[in-house]
Amino acid sequence: MEEAKVTEVPHLERRVGKRKDPMAILKTKLSSSLSCSVPRVKTTLTGLFPVVLWLPKYKLKEYIWGDLMSGLVIGIILVPQAIAYCLLAGVDPIYGLYTSFFANIIYFFMGTSRHVSVGIFSLMSLMVGQVVDREVYMAGFDLDDTKTDGILNVTGDSDSSAVNLTMGAFGMECGKECYAISIAAAMTFLAGIYQVLMAVFRLGFVSVYLSAPMLDGFATGASFTILTVQAKYLLGLKIPRHQGYGTVVVTWIHIFSNIQNTNYCDLITSAICISVLVAGKELQERYKDRLKIPLPTELVVVVIATLASHFGDFHGWYDSNVSGAIPTGFIPPKVPSFGLMPRVAFDAILLAVISFAFTVSLSEMFAKKNGYTVRPNQEMMAIGFCNIIPSFFHCFTTSAALAKTMVKDSTGCQTQVSSIVSAFVVLLVLLFFAPLFYSLQKCVLACIIIVSLRGALRKFRDVPSMWRVSKMDAVVWMVTMSASALISVEMGLVVGVVFSMLCIIVQTQKPKVSLLGQIHDTTHYEDMEEYENLMSLPKVKIFRFQAPLYYANKDFFLKSLYKAVGVKPFLEMTRRRKAEKKVETLAAKEAGRADKTNGEVKVGLGSRELDFHTIILDCSAMPFIDSTGMQTFKGIIKDYKEVGVTVLLASCNTTVIDSLRQGSFFGKADKDMENLPSFRSSYVKPEEPAEVTKCDCLVTHLCSEALAFSLVTGINHAMARLVDIWDSMGIMEEQRVERMETVKKHIEGLLNDMITEEEALKHRIRTNIITFEKQLVTLCLEMSMDPYKLEEGLTVLQMEKNLRLRVEVLTKEKGERLKELHGLQQQDKELCVELCVTPYYVPTGSMPSRTQLQELREHLKTLTEEKKSRAKVFSGLREDIRQLMEDMGHEPETSLEKESVCHNEEIFLLTHENIKALQLLLSQMEVKKDSLMNTLAELKERAMCLWNRLEALEQDRTAFQESVQGTLSDQITQWQGEVDRLTVLQKAMLEDVIDKVRQELVALWDKCNQGPEQSETFNAHFCDDDFTEELLALHDAELLKINNYYDQAKPLLEVLEKWEKYWALFQDFEKKANDPNRFSNRGGALLKEAKERVKVQKMLPKLEEELKMGVESWEKDQGSAFLVQGQRVMTYISSQWEEHKQQRGKEKSERAATSKKGEMMTLFKTPTKRAHVGMNAPTPNKIRKTPTQPTMVRSYSCSSSSTFISVPSSKPPISQVQMQGDLSKKTNDAVFNSTAKDLF
Repeated sequence: MEEAKVTEVPHLERRVGKRKDPMAILKTKLSSSLSCSVPRVKTTLTGLFPVVLWLPKYKLKEYIWGDLMSGLVIGIILVPQAIAYCLLAGVDPIYGLYTSFFANIIYFFMGTSRHVSVGIFSLMSLMVGQVVDREVYMAGFDLDDTKTDGILNVTGDSDSSAVNLTMGAFGMECGKECYAISIAAAMTFLAGIYQVLMAVFRLGFVSVYLSAPMLDGFATGASFTILTVQAKYLLGLKIPRHQGYGTVVVTWIHIFSNIQNTNYCDLITSAICISVLVAGKELQERYKDRLKIPLPTELVVVVIATLASHFGDFHGWYDSNVSGAIPTGFIPPKVPSFGLMPRVAFDAILLAVISFAFTVSLSEMFAKKNGYTVRPNQEMMAIGFCNIIPSFFHCFTTSAALAKTMVKDSTGCQTQVSSIVSAFVVLLVLLFFAPLFYSLQKCVLACIIIVSLRGALRKFRDVPSMWRVSKMDAVVWMVTMSASALISVEMGLVVGVVFSMLCIIVQTQKPKVSLLGQIHDTTHYEDMEEYENLMSLPKVKIFRFQAPLYYANKDFFLKSLYKAVGVKPFLEMTRRRKAEKKVETLAAKEAGRADKTNGEVKVGLGSRELDFHTIILDCSAMPFIDSTGMQTFKGIIKDYKEVGVTVLLASCNTTVIDSLRQGSFFGKADKDMENLPSFRSSYVKPEEPAEVTKCDCLVTHLCSEALAFSLVTGINHAMARLVDIWDSMGIMEEQRVERMETVKKHIEGLLNDMITEEEALKHRIRTNIITFEKQLVTLCLEMSMDPYKLEEGLTVLQMEKNLRLRVEVLTKEKGERLKELHGLQQQDKELCVELCVTPYYVPTGSMPSRTQLQELREHLKTLTEEKKSRAKVFSGLREDIRQLMEDMGHEPETSLEKESVCHNEEIFLLTHENIKALQLLLSQMEVKKDSLMNTLAELKERAMCLWNRLEALEQDRTAFQESVQGTLSDQITQWQGEVDRLTVLQKAMLEDVIDKVRQELVALWDKCNQGPEQSETFNAHFCDDDFTEELLALHDAELLKINNYYDQAKPLLEVLEKWEKYWALFQDFEKKANDPNRFSNRGGALLKEAKERVKVQKMLPKLEEELKMGVESWEKDQGSAFLVQGQRVMTYISSQWEEHKQQRGKEKSERAATSKKGEMMTLFKTPTKRAHVGMNAPTPNKIRKTPTQPTMVRSYSCSSSSTFISVPSSKPPISQVQMQGDLSKKTNDAVFNSTAKDLF
């Protein structure tokens, strides 16, 4: 037989393209970029100015309205924000308007995004402001906002070089504000240069190192700094800005140290503005779907606050800090100071990166949303020129702003034409309206800034969800936010980037590792620690490393591999060498002993066989390796090979394979390559003799591949050893054939035995399948389920397994259903007993279906809710009844009352009848309590009446009222005793009591405007001197009657009283109308009199109409007439008007007579005397007496004939005002003013 030869299995072929020379690639790109051909120049210009491509295609009718609307809205928002953000940037408000104007114009020509709004941004303004404050302070200027002069304050803390630079570059004529904008412009120029260079050299990838959690944390931390910086404006505190680290902490310490100096005007203004702004933002968010345009809350607040500050002179009266003069027009352009640029070069780098990152991320986000693309490098170029060109016009750094971009998108923006509209709105403010903001308080601007931070501060709500998704991202967010807030904004950015990179390194340094197991009857493999019921492959270990293998984690890789497989190869080799030496020593000893005894020697080898022979490294989660990783692979393959373990690489990607190939990992011809591209095939299979090629059928999945590889390798090695032994023994060819036949018989016999066993197993499996199918039919019928159907194309093993599992599941479910049914029925029984309802019916001995169980659950849920509802009602009723009993002092008598107030709720059945009985008991108790309360009120009223009649001391009354305590019954008893005591005293003082009652009656008759006729019915008793209890009862009855009448007619009496007051004023005005001296009044008295006269003339008809309607309604309800001084109301009012008319006629006649008399006097006196007489003569009938009617003055002093005495009085009607004829004008005016004050 020929010696077995090994044949190589074909490799999996890869298509590897021919790599170009890097120098050739660079040469091609340079030649393409530096080409000066016409097409190349045209392409460059159109790429630099995208507007020339899209503007000719502009759809005017379709786009113009959306662009106009969004441009106007953004322009309205830009104006207050531009002024406000200058507080953050540390420059004058006019520069914010410049920045907004030029940024929108330039981005219109160079931007590729249709929706991004470029301009001032709070974060950029804060970073610029911190650098400006630092340099201003180092130059020797005072950072106090109230000191805006240009005087240098050269102190020991200032930098002498900065001071010299300031004085040399700008001269002493450049003050603090000039130097501040020079710093901002220089830094803006440098940031734009950096961004343009980054765009030219395609360095946009720098932004990928700014992760979203890091940027969110940075923005939130910066928001804290912004909030802290603006807090002093809210309180009106004059605190200089802090320089250096810890701005937030130091500033808050200064704020609390100076809190006593709070400007209350600024504080109140800030509270109002923040309330309005937050309310506007909340309404905008809640109703954004209904609002066609956003609410211009900022503009409204700025306008109203400016007007209030201007007309209220808040700056002059309350020393409120205002914006000051804002010039109109443009300042001549100026080249940024190159002498200042070295001082801000590093700060400009941070500004450039942050500005670019925000702009590109917003551009890509809204481009994806609206279905178009942007060019990141062109965006970097555009934002760079938005910083370079405006820096010549005294502007500071710009960026894309999320809030304004979202507003543009929501208001129908289509193109950057909206930026031109926004720039035009800002231009109008610059040219015409800027000075109007002189009186705008800085606290209002601070409120706008703080409210705009709501979005960034709301990121705190996302931290819990971020923690659940990725703890590392949450830690990055918190570290970056803390560093930005507590250290500084610049250091926060640096710390965030460095910490993010460290997190990536940490994640790859100790990644997740796992041993894989096979999912039963599949070719899939998963982590054995994460999933259950996985099958470990015999003699094979599959190890997965979920990270790149490089120098930082190679030690962790080795340690994890050794721990997972349980064998360290170098320790195993050391152990084996020691065992071999020990065996050799024992063999030598035994050999010497055998020479003496001529016996056989048997030495047992103490070697321990490993429980596996193959390790498969799953490289599917390994994106790349470095040279250290490749050497690690080589080392473990070599080390494990020495202990008889084969190491295979599986699922390597092309990057890893190329790295291994370039490092000669597979040898020169890749013959030693041992890689499994997947778990179903392998690159290499060992060569094997023809006799064992049938073993190829075993290679169907990973287990068969590994076992087949091991089986064929073992047979090859064994046959090779047999051949070596036969060669050494000189076995002939015929004997070798016989021995080979023996080997074949042994192998075939072993396989035949296995076949017999497997056939028996197959028969048992088929029997099980039949049994399981019968059981399934029975179970499905019992459980009201559809018959179980096996999937097609299953093997016998899979059918048996699926049927067995289904039987087990249904059997388990059957037991669970019965158990659940028993429990549910027990609960139903208990609930039905408590609620006195019929139990849910389930046939005895039947198997409930899922629907029946669900219905029973719903039934129990309904009963439970009904029980809770009834228990809640019962608890409420019980508490109310118990409280009523305690209030009334009532002891439970009936069984229902005792059960309702007992503390054990279980003895009370929650039936509908019991609940209704409790409700009835509660209503009875409430009626009883109301009756007791009425009784108590009557007793209190009676006691108060008696106290008043008997003139009891106030301290005695108070002492008794405080002594009354206890339940209602106890209080009634105590008040009844007091009434009885007072009644006895009243009997002893009957005459005085009756006199007081008569006085009360007189007061009430007058109060009710009753005439003599209305009180004549009681005249017989009024003068009765026989003071008895019967007389007192009659007086009490009359008093009660008049009191009831007053209570019923009180609204009408109040209206009548008001009419009488206005009628008095009307008559007073009529008298003044005839007084010529009133024309000598000064100070607008005539105008005031005219206004009040008009008011009186309007009110009198209204009141008369109201009286008429009210009296008609009252008489209809009461069934009796409503009388005033014995007359009907309208008759009384008509009589007053008739008297007024007669009086005016009389006055007119008197004036005519006086006039005629004056004409007669002119015939006998000189003009001078006539004038003298006319000036000093009293005004005829200036004070007139109104006709009076007799008014009854009640008196209870009687004559001998015991008749009622009526004394006519000169008291005038209520509708008139009686004045003395000798009162001066001053006295008349005082009386009038007092009356008007009472009315109005």
